[in-house]
Amino acid sequence: MFVIQGYSLAVIFCVITMICWGSWANTQKLAAKTWRLELFYWDYVFGIALAALLFGQAQDFRRQENVLQDPA
Repeated sequence: MFVIQGYSLAVIFCVITMICWGSWANTQKLAAKTWRLELFYWDYVFGIALAALLFGQAQDFRRQENVLQDPA
């Protein structure tokens, strides 16, 4: 779990969250002319899942580097 320590960082993440809040609806409207809803849904879900896995692996890699550097 990621815990935000500072107020300014919390505000930045709130702004990012508000920008991304409508990503599903906005991208669906853009793709509605060419893709059926089912195809768009699966593409969106696979993209989000892949991005989450890659982000998790990157965080785990950074954590392992810190553990290796800190002997305590």
